Amino acid sequence: MQNQGYVRKFFLGANTYKGFHSYYEYVVPGVPKKLFILKGGPGTGKSTFLKKIANEFIEMGHDVEVHHCSSDNDSLDAIRIVPFNIAVMDGTAPHTTDPKYPAVVDEIINLGEYWNNESIERNGKAIINCNRELKKLYASSYRFLNGAKEVQDDFEALMMGEFDWPGFNNMLSCYKQSLLESIVSKHKPSKIRHLFHSSINSAGRVDFVENAMPRQYTCHYIKGQYLTAATNLINTVLSDFILKGYDVEIFHQPLNPEILNTMIVNELNLVITNDAKLKNIAVKTLDLNNFKNKAFSAKDKIYMNKDEMLMNNLIDEAIVRIQAAKLLHDELERYYIESMDFKRMSDLRNKTIDRIKSMCK
Repeated sequence: MQNQGYVRKFFLGANTYKGFHSYYEYVVPGVPKKLFILKGGPGTGKSTFLKKIANEFIEMGHDVEVHHCSSDNDSLDAIRIVPFNIAVMDGTAPHTTDPKYPAVVDEIINLGEYWNNESIERNGKAIINCNRELKKLYASSYRFLNGAKEVQDDFEALMMGEFDWPGFNNMLSCYKQSLLESIVSKHKPSKIRHLFHSSINSAGRVDFVENAMPRQYTCHYIKGQYLTAATNLINTVLSDFILKGYDVEIFHQPLNPEILNTMIVNELNLVITNDAKLKNIAVKTLDLNNFKNKAFSAKDKIYMNKDEMLMNNLIDEAIVRIQAAKLLHDELERYYIESMDFKRMSDLRNKTIDRIKSMCK
C-alpha cells in the first residue's frame, strides 16, 4: 500500500491591522516549475478544485503544502506539490495574481467559462449588493484590528520600559555563537519565504503552527510576552542564516506582520518560535522573562492586564464582523453555484491532474 505524502498547512494571507496582507508571491520558493492560476467568481469551485488535486497527489505519496483561506479555514487558496515545485492557486481578489512568466511557467485557468452568464446576470443586483456589504464588513473588521494593534503597541511600550536590553543582547550574542559555530556556508543565494501559520478569521483565532512544521525538526522556544524582543532575536539570527545561504521560512503575526512568530531553517530542520504550542517539544528555551525588571511597577502591571483584555475584546469584535462576512459570502456563492456546469469543471480538473502528473518526472 502506497504511503501518503506529508502535508503542511498554513496561510499565504492574513486579515491584519492595515487590511488584507498578501504573501501570495511566496506560494513556492524561487521560480515554480509550473504555476496554474485559477480565475473565477465565488462559488465557481476553486477551493474544491484545489482540494481534489491536493488529495490526488497526497494519495500518490507526494508531500503537499496546503494553503488555507485567510478568512475561512474550510476553503483553500493554494496548494503546492513539494517535490516538483508545482503549484495551483486562486488568483482572484483580494489576492489577485497575474502571470509573471506567461506560458513558460504560469498558466491561467478561467473557471468563468463554465458558468451560465444569463443566470448570473438575473441576480446581478443582489450580487452587487452582497459585494458592497462584504466590503463594508471587512473595512469595519480592519478598523477593530487597527485598534487592537494600537493597544498591543501600548503593551509592548510598557514592556520596553522595564526590559534589560544589555542583558538580552549578551544572551543573544552567546546564543548566536553556539548556534552558528558549526554552521558552514552554503555558497548560494538564500531562498526566503514569508508566510503565516495563524489567522484571524471566521473560525476565530486559528493557529496551524503544529501543522506547518517540517516532517522532522528541532525546536528552540522563545518564552515571554515581549514580542518586540522575540522579533529582534529571530531577525538577528535570521540575517546570519541568510548570509550563509540557507533557505528560510519566516512566519508573521497576523495582527501585525511586522512581528515575527517563527522561523524555519529548512536544510537544518531548525525551528525557532515564540508560539507556546511548541514549548513542550523544545530542546532549548530562551526565557525573555529573565530580562524583565524584577521591580516591575504594580501600576504598569495593571495597565498591561487592561491592555491584554482590551486587545482581545477588539479582536473578538473584528471576528464577529468577519463571521458576518462569511455568511454573506456563502450567500454570494450560491448565485454562482446554481449557474455552474460542474460536470465540465470536473473534466477540466481531471485533465489538469493528468497534466501535472506528466510534469512530475
